[in-house]
Amino acid sequence: RLKDDTHRSQWNAMTTDVPELHLAKSCRVGVETKVPIDADLGHLGHDQQLAGKILKKRRDEMARRMRLLDPRQRVGGVPHEVIHTQMAVKQSALDAEKAEDAFYAQSAVLQDQILQAVESMKATRARERQMEVVDYSLANLRKEQRREYELSDPNALKKYVLPDPDDPANPLGPSSMLKFSSQSQQSAEKKKQGQEELSTWLAAQVQEKKDRLAYEQEFDRIHDERAMLSARVRAVCEDTEMQEQQDAKCEEAAENARLAKLVLEQRKAKKEADDAWKQRHIETVMNSERMNESVDSKVGFTGRLLKAEYKRLSLEQEQDVYNSNARQLIDKLSTKQAHKEEEAAEASRINCSVAVLGALEEERVRQQQERRMRIIEENKRLAAAKREADKEERKEYFKYDP
Repeated sequence: RLKDDTHRSQWNAMTTDVPELHLAKSCRVGVETKVPIDADLGHLGHDQQLAGKILKKRRDEMARRMRLLDPRQRVGGVPHEVIHTQMAVKQSALDAEKAEDAFYAQSAVLQDQILQAVESMKATRARERQMEVVDYSLANLRKEQRREYELSDPNALKKYVLPDPDDPANPLGPSSMLKFSSQSQQSAEKKKQGQEELSTWLAAQVQEKKDRLAYEQEFDRIHDERAMLSARVRAVCEDTEMQEQQDAKCEEAAENARLAKLVLEQRKAKKEADDAWKQRHIETVMNSERMNESVDSKVGFTGRLLKAEYKRLSLEQEQDVYNSNARQLIDKLSTKQAHKEEEAAEASRINCSVAVLGALEEERVRQQQERRMRIIEENKRLAAAKREADKEERKEYFKYDP
């Protein structure tokens, strides 16, 4: 509360410096009085922003009312000084915008020139670098000096030398794909030793092959025995399962036969009951008065007709219905004939009206044509008179001799 009182006091101090008045209604009809513009905003001292917004709207409204009350401003509009000031501000804004656009255009042109110069320098540098690389390649990178030259050397086969296992400078292992030049120079003892080693290797390979074949045969025999055992076990299981299925199927067939017999007995009993009910219904219908049509309509104890026992109309009632239908038909035919006569009369009136309107339209067209012909004749007469006047004026003009 103290805070609100403080704001209210500040607001009152602020608003009492420059009092502003505006017109407001009074107790007297048609009479207005002047009151302070912020007299009712004291309770908004805590929210100066809202109070300022309300004051601004009120000042704008007062200015609008003053303009409406001033006949010169109301009729003549805005003063010329204000219009000139607005035009000067607008022109200055346009000049500033044009100057800014010109500055941006000049900056863009300058940037374009700088970028073109930089691109040309880059292109020149790249061309120089390419020419330096080509010159260096021609001077220091001949085809014989390149690393990949040996892959496409045309004299590679001529320069190739077969490897020698006895050459200490180029030690190589034995290979069955090459024929060394030193094999033809081996001694008989060395050759015999090589053949014995070869025979030993071949015998070892043959024995290894036999052992592997024996192992595979033993593995196949064990696999066959286990397969036969599993086949026998499977056969026994299948026989047992088949026997169980047959027993279950026999039990199911016996149960189905029992159920079928039970259903047959139930259907038979139901059919007998339905036959008995149908026979009883037939007898009831055949013996009823309504189906025998012994009376046209039955009257109850209250003197009213029984709807359930009503069969047909009596002869008098039927004749009355026929007479009513005949009267309705005669009335309908007479009404239709009257409509036809009225339509014929209306059609004749329409034809007469159309004929009259056609004659009037023809007369209007004739009068328009006659008026147009008179106008044409008058125009021709005026044109002839103008030609004669022009001719006389021309004669007078040429007749003139200063």
